[in-house]
Amino acid sequence: MTPETRASFAQHVQEMILTLPPEQCAGIRQRMGPVWDEIASTPKVAWLNEATYNTLSEAVRAELGDDGTIELYRKVGRRLLANPHFQTFVETALKVFGVSPHAVLKLIPRGRDSVVKHAGSLTYEKLDGRSARLKLSSFPQSTFHKGTTVLLLAGSFLGVLDAANAGSAAKVETADVDLQHGNTTFLLSW
Repeated sequence: MTPETRASFAQHVQEMILTLPPEQCAGIRQRMGPVWDEIASTPKVAWLNEATYNTLSEAVRAELGDDGTIELYRKVGRRLLANPHFQTFVETALKVFGVSPHAVLKLIPRGRDSVVKHAGSLTYEKLDGRSARLKLSSFPQSTFHKGTTVLLLAGSFLGVLDAANAGSAAKVETADVDLQHGNTTFLLSW
């Protein structure tokens, strides 16, 4: 099975692209061709196939570079907690655990499963009071081998830390990146 992404998530990325400087936004849209409109017109609850979502993420990376991709997806991550598919998980965390980076990060694997499918597994581990590990395993090589998934997840996780008030010391580092087998460890600290 190949990865699929919820249309509402891709549309959320499109919203962030529209906030970029006009020349960058136009560059991404040009690289995407008709796929931009395909994503925009897809019902929010529908699933986008791997090729469609990859067109979006690869256009972002080609236009913005690695650092720009991380920054764009950081913005996506900040707003991700407002996504209706994540909202139930976030509300539960806030009620049970209060607002803290760990409370929110603990729910990321389940929340992620609501916006992607057939995309490997993600696990959370608390390392200490100010750090955690998110481990992605067995992401299909057909998409993962390009490395873009690692960048967009690192950016998204930074944005989640921002939204959880982790502070300016928030950072995400990657380890054990295996592009051929779809594995990466994200070390988050704040």
